[in-house]
Amino acid sequence: MDAHRRHWPLAVIVVAYLVLGSLFALRTSAWQNPDEPAHYNYTRQFVRSGNIPIIESDDWVAGLVPIGPDVRDVPVERMTYEDHQPPLFYLLSAPVFVITDGGLVALRLFTLLIGTLVVAFAYFTVATIFPAHLYLAAFAAAFTALLPQHLAIMSSYNNDALSEALLALVVLLSIRMIMKRSALTTQRLAVLAIIVGLCFITKAQAYLALPVALLGVFLATRHTDAPDTGEPPSLLSSVLVVLGLSALIGLPWWVRSIRLYGGADFLGLQRHNEVVVGQPTTVEWLAEYGLGGVLSRLLQTTFQSFWGQFGWMSIPLDRRIYLALLVFTLVSAALFLAWWIHGHAARRQLSRQMRARADDALYSPYLLLTAQQSRALTLLASVALFTLLAYAWYNLQFVQHQGRYLYPALIPIATAVALGWSFLFSRREAIGRWLWLALLIGLAALDAYLLFRVILPGMGA
Repeated sequence: MDAHRRHWPLAVIVVAYLVLGSLFALRTSAWQNPDEPAHYNYTRQFVRSGNIPIIESDDWVAGLVPIGPDVRDVPVERMTYEDHQPPLFYLLSAPVFVITDGGLVALRLFTLLIGTLVVAFAYFTVATIFPAHLYLAAFAAAFTALLPQHLAIMSSYNNDALSEALLALVVLLSIRMIMKRSALTTQRLAVLAIIVGLCFITKAQAYLALPVALLGVFLATRHTDAPDTGEPPSLLSSVLVVLGLSALIGLPWWVRSIRLYGGADFLGLQRHNEVVVGQPTTVEWLAEYGLGGVLSRLLQTTFQSFWGQFGWMSIPLDRRIYLALLVFTLVSAALFLAWWIHGHAARRQLSRQMRARADDALYSPYLLLTAQQSRALTLLASVALFTLLAYAWYNLQFVQHQGRYLYPALIPIATAVALGWSFLFSRREAIGRWLWLALLIGLAALDAYLLFRVILPGMGA
């Protein structure tokens, strides 16, 4: 079958994403997305001065944020506390700012378009791992595209979309090297290194790309089969290419930050933490609520805001909706665990057959994985682990119980959900092939309902 025809579900998913995302971008009230004014002002300062901003002590005004849904006439020009951010996203969006004279909706739509790459990379990552089961890729892409809070973030003006897109591309390139040894060439390693370097000048959260890429290189060099064409680079030379070339891209930014902010503050995060005086800290919350209270709030707020807690975390959903989402989450986790246990048992039972035969008939995502598929899923699991550790580290200092900080792990999460639900219908593949469409329709309906019946009324729009 023609490749374009095989991937038609991706086109359907992208259209749904763009339509619903455009509605979010157009109808959401100005500045009613987390940190949107500060990101906007970064670009405004750059366009007007021609210089990358520097974070300073008066960039944070206590009491201005969070912006409540009923607040009007906000002095957004005073919100410049994101001036420590790396510049790539703002440089790319500057032409849109100039052409539209700073039109917020146009900038939101620009961000939404970048988010299309996240959806596409999610699809092709899973398709690379399971090329004979593209409905798994469609399911993961639909989940990534129309997860309500994720859609809201992708349709607001911030650097999350570019950060996620670049990290997702690193994951995809790493997965391709793992799945096919011939993909491990010096040229492809250079491309991977360049993308990692671009992550360095996009957002601190995207620095997860470096350990992901290095682990991908390590797993790719563990192939025991003969290479398809020629001998690939060694592990040491591959690591040196990734580290060296990516560091060359990030180095000018790190030197600038150290020169401006002093010490080892190569990301400007220490200066940022000094500027944002008044943000609630974890130490303060521990003293007030105790460890149990903090953990309870962490879990509840993270779960709610992962699915949907809109505005500046000021518009939660009805408890019944959260309950339904919790049931879906728990069932999805149970199904994924069942898939994993079943596969583990199958590996033991079929070990003798594997020695006697090596044809593809043995391999299925519901029975037995190839060595390359196992390594690829190990990489995805590492992305989830790195993201979770970064989230925990961030919350050790400040209270940042926002589920959107888990979105770098959205592709692994979506893959797990896809495997779990498809495993449920593994013996009825005719049904399993269309689960992605049921998910797409369900999430699209939920997104439309939340926008028009929850978010806009909550904002008085």
